[in-house]
Amino acid sequence: MALPDFVVIGAPDAGTLSLHTALARHRGLVMSAPAEPGFFLAEGSSPAPAGAPAAGLEAQPADLEPQPADSAEALAGEALVRCQPEYEALFPGNDQRPRGESTPYYLADFPAQRRMHELLPYLRMIAVLRDPVERAYANWLAQRRAGLEPLPSLVTALDAEEARRAAGWKRRWRYAEHGRYGLQLRRLYTLFPPSQVLLVRYRDLVTQPDSVLREVCAFVRAVDPAAVVRGGARTFVPAVTDPGRGWLGAASRPSPDPLAAALAVLRRHLEPGPPPPPGLRARVLDRFVDDIALLAQVTGCSFDEWLEGGDHPAPTGADGGRA
Repeated sequence: MALPDFVVIGAPDAGTLSLHTALARHRGLVMSAPAEPGFFLAEGSSPAPAGAPAAGLEAQPADLEPQPADSAEALAGEALVRCQPEYEALFPGNDQRPRGESTPYYLADFPAQRRMHELLPYLRMIAVLRDPVERAYANWLAQRRAGLEPLPSLVTALDAEEARRAAGWKRRWRYAEHGRYGLQLRRLYTLFPPSQVLLVRYRDLVTQPDSVLREVCAFVRAVDPAAVVRGGARTFVPAVTDPGRGWLGAASRPSPDPLAAALAVLRRHLEPGPPPPPGLRARVLDRFVDDIALLAQVTGCSFDEWLEGGDHPAPTGADGGRA
């Protein structure tokens, strides 16, 4: 029995599941199954049904119920693992490798972050940040395709978000909230120092998966599979960022790049999906402008491209209508 050493905390619909799947192929790491246990989201009570209509809003289609319990909770962004012994069972205690899980809803959930800090004050965290307009569109589109979103456009769903939340709709329908990274990181940094949080741009994850994967593995101190672990202490050997220099603690004979299998998985699974329709960004960007400025202030980095074309620029033209 053990607890994780690192967690991919967000954001939803920003490649976190693909990243988890890739890290699970690295022989110097131990990743949880399921990928998104959501343990720190739990407060000791069973979640409400996956969706509930807010007053004055269109009800969800009747064919949404019943859903298998695990499927409904996963699609709603709720905890699958609620008790600590069950959570610890996901991470072998006799394994010398760093252990991790990937629940992307932790980033926007401050109570979850407090619970994480109480139990794991030295936890390392990875946050993948995607252009908030593209993230919201990908989130809405996934819900529509799954038959879980009755509203025909992202604009109308964003307009309904606050009323839905007040009526008990779950995390997967919070299209705007999950893209307000400035607020989320400002709160997170009141508990954990920035040095324990690795920020990854979704754009880089898609276009430079090799360098991002090496950076992530170095940050979580992935063990070199060729290294000899002596004694009972947990010894983490960080992966170097330059593969030409070899691996720290490597065996005397050359070994294959331990990231090769993980990188192949990441490239195969990571799919940005279609860009937002033309005209959508202009209609919804005002919901994120202030937070993008806050994010720049909190991180010291510029995210001005999100104010213009985003991570995945869409062709210019007439409004797409049903966005």
